[in-house]
This record gives sequence, C-alpha cells and structure tokens, in this order.
Amino acid sequence: MKSFFEFKNVTSTEADLFIYGEIVQEKSVDWWTGEEVSDTEVGLMDFKKELDSLGNIQKLNLYINSPGGDVFTASTMISMLERQKDKGTEINAYVDGLSASAASFLMFVADNIYLYKNSIVMVHKPMSYAVGNANDMQKTIDALNKIEDSVMIPMYLSKAKCDEAKIKELIDAETWLSSTEMQEYFNVTVLNEEKVAVACISSKLFDKYKNVPDSIKNILDKQDKVTFISKEELTGPLAADKITFSLDDSGFSIENKEILEENEEKKKKIKIKLDLIKNKLRLEELKDDFTSNSWSLRS
Repeated sequence: MKSFFEFKNVTSTEADLFIYGEIVQEKSVDWWTGEEVSDTEVGLMDFKKELDSLGNIQKLNLYINSPGGDVFTASTMISMLERQKDKGTEINAYVDGLSASAASFLMFVADNIYLYKNSIVMVHKPMSYAVGNANDMQKTIDALNKIEDSVMIPMYLSKAKCDEAKIKELIDAETWLSSTEMQEYFNVTVLNEEKVAVACISSKLFDKYKNVPDSIKNILDKQDKVTFISKEELTGPLAADKITFSLDDSGFSIENKEILEENEEKKKKIKIKLDLIKNKLRLEELKDDFTSNSWSLRS
C-alpha cells in the first residue's frame, strides 16, 4: 500500500522527505488479514530505516502535511534528525498545508522553516491515553509533562521571537496559527505562494481537537482526500497526468488519479475473489448433485 511517507530525489548530497500523514509508532493493521489498513500513517521504524540509508548528505528538505500523531514517536524522530544534523546535514522544513500537534514541534528541528501564505500550524499540550490505576495514570501524566518541558518547549523556543510564557499560553489554548501569526511569534520564512487544497488528512484525526478552524472543517466535509499541489503544478505540462477535474456544488474539485486507480485495482481484486468463491460454491453444488444422482442410480 502506498504511504504518504516517502523519500524522493535522493542524491549523494541532497534528499527530499515527505511526511504526509499521521505520525505513529506502528502502522495500523487489519486484525483479520494482517494487512496495513491506513495509507496516511508514518511508521517509526520505516522512518529510521530510510533516514539511515541517506548517509552523510549535505541537505535534507522536509515537506510536512500532517495532523500530528504520537508525541513519543515525534520526540524520537527529532532525536534521529538531530543525529543527522550532527553529521553536517542542513535541514529545511516546508509546511505544505498543515503542521499540527506533534508535527508542529517536529518541524522545529529544521535549521530553516518555510511556510506558504495559507499554511496552518497548530500547537497544543501533548495528549495520550492510559489504562490502569491511578499510579499508571500518573506515570502517563509525568511522561507527557516531561515531553512538553524537555522537548516541545525547547524546540519552539529555539526559533521564538517571544518568551516562554507566551509559548505556554499558545500551547495551553490549542492555538491554530496562520503563516502571518507564525512569522509574528517565530523566526520562519513565509513564501509568496499558496497551495491549492488541504490534503491527505482523515477527518477522524480531528475529533480530539477543540478549535479546528471552519476553513478546515469545510474542506474535510467535502472531501476526505485531495492532492496538495501548487499553482505551478496545477497548470504545468504534467498536470493532466496527475489530476482530474470535475464540477460540484462548490464549483470545482480535484481528484488524485493515483488514488482512483488504486481503488479500482482493489475493486478488481475483490471481484476476482468473489468470483472464485462463487465458482467454488457452484462446484460444491454440482458435486452434491452428482453424489445424489449416483445414489439414485444405485437404488
């Protein structure tokens, strides 16, 4: 299954890393078949394997479009990327739409952070879940507080234009920041370009957030997935090979051909399996009929 975590354009000196999906430690699997059930999850071990294979490159471009995910996994990813920086690699992060929750402090590991005019960043207190007694709950609380104090706050402060008190205020309130607001509070660069749509994000991932902007809610209501493309890509020579266009109530929509083709392929496989089952059942019926007729002839 195709993942939204992918290294591209890898050379001996540079590589592009796309994190387009939920950050998780292990990919979700179907308990019955054992197959991966999500194409928008970034596996921690996959990330480590791909990162280690880069070697001592000079530049790593990190492109993020993520609703966040597991805070402990994001913290581990930061450690991995810090080790890559220790090798002499410069990291540039680009917010290709949304960088929320754990993804928001993950991107601060970069030497330079770039946002588009309609990029959105969300910061909030780390969240998790726990099962057990009060002692078990307290351990989770202590771990979350440690992540906030020793990882999140230092990452945000590394490029902050404001003091720690303001950072904590933003985190406590679950703040959704525009590119202009990000530039007000942090040392980031806003590019003079927009992206066409929010993409690769399942609406279910936003159930735990309190202050999701209406602009994102509206997009999620209309379409679960669209491809995040720039205006240049939209009008470029390869655009027709990547996307299809159709009119709807909103006037215009974009669909990813790769996703459509993948779904069609799945439908074909399911049909083949159903046909095999039908044929097997038919053979069983014929066998039963043959057996019954044989007994009739004998009697």
